[in-house]
Amino acid sequence: MAPIRAYYLPADSTPDIDASHPVSVEHLNALGWKLSSVGGSHDEIEQAGRKVAQELGFPVTQEGCIIPFNFNPEKNAATMDPEVIIADSPREYTLLTSKLSNSRCEISSANAAVIVVTSGSPYFDVEDVTTASWIRIHFVAGLLLCAPTGAKYRISFNEHNRETAGVAFYKETISNHGLLVKGEIDNHPARQVYLNAHT
Repeated sequence: MAPIRAYYLPADSTPDIDASHPVSVEHLNALGWKLSSVGGSHDEIEQAGRKVAQELGFPVTQEGCIIPFNFNPEKNAATMDPEVIIADSPREYTLLTSKLSNSRCEISSANAAVIVVTSGSPYFDVEDVTTASWIRIHFVAGLLLCAPTGAKYRISFNEHNRETAGVAFYKETISNHGLLVKGEIDNHPARQVYLNAHT
């Protein structure tokens, strides 16, 4: 697997971050985040993600369980399809596109996912519930991430992440189990199950 760059963020989350407190892949695994990487073309990377999802029992051919995403607002506008943009449903699309300029959205999921980055080198933050802090993970194309149900993470819609694209495979259709935004997360049963397992 390609080296994974991950580190604790300072409490104030300042833009100039000192990455002197690295986080190991083993610690991310203990928090429920499973990472692996593959090489190849865009299509080969996507197929590798599909294979991982299938091995985990995900329905990789079912409509509503496979969601391509692209963080580039110009490319989003060109597609004119809110379900194939950056989120899991028109509700999340409306919410997130209103925050695309240098902002950050805290979300969780009531649905297990395999997230595959096919282009770009984005970062995003995951919560460490054992230390009440946040960890920043830097991605490269070909990184596969198995996201645990009920965990919190933050996506930054800024210039650095602008060229990010990929696909997310979900265990259940988004119409049944979608993303949870801040304010919906803490009292959700999936969140409580995650906390019970990791704290």
